[in-house]
Amino acid sequence: METFKRNRAATTQRIVDAVEQILANEGIKGIGINAIAEKASVSKVLIYRYFGSIEGLLDYYIRRGQLVPHYAPSWIEQIQPAEPHDLAPIWSGQALQLFRQFRQFRSARELLKASMTEADSLGEAISSSLDAELTNLVNQLAFIKGGDHQATSAIIFGALSYLTIQAQLNRPVIGLDLRSENGWRRIEEAVKMIYKSLNQLAIDSPTIQITTKPVTMVVGQW
Repeated sequence: METFKRNRAATTQRIVDAVEQILANEGIKGIGINAIAEKASVSKVLIYRYFGSIEGLLDYYIRRGQLVPHYAPSWIEQIQPAEPHDLAPIWSGQALQLFRQFRQFRSARELLKASMTEADSLGEAISSSLDAELTNLVNQLAFIKGGDHQATSAIIFGALSYLTIQAQLNRPVIGLDLRSENGWRRIEEAVKMIYKSLNQLAIDSPTIQITTKPVTMVVGQW
């Protein structure tokens, strides 16, 4: 049984690696059972047996925590803001880190683009899986009660997604050259400013509560 588990894990990794290589070299248009099976040196039947469909395979690929990070509850507790004003750098840091990865890796960008532009079953599956991952990340890092963090995150993440795809297509947005580091530096500074404003609004609001670390946890880190 142990050998079977090891073999299955190794085969699954080969299939995942094949998906990533095809996305990086050929884009979403290159994704198909035949191409993946050939690249991974496995049969199509085995892929169907493991994942059920090409949509099931991409769902597994997206949800394994490499595209959108998975954080353990203990880690979430560690980064919980100690003071109310500490919330903005947590929000902006995680958002910008996520989209730097999308910018850096074509495989990630191709899935992001497919979630926004492809109207077939594959695009729908990618969009559903990616949205579930982003929703979980946003909810984990909210640290507020009473504010509509999902709506504000949807606006910011949606804007960053659009800008990332426009950069891939080498298209400027409002005169900004998104293929340049200076262009993205300006975008990142604007995102930080937006999150600082949202943080201040949360502090000033009588209906929003920011969940900070208990005093004992803050003292215990020294």
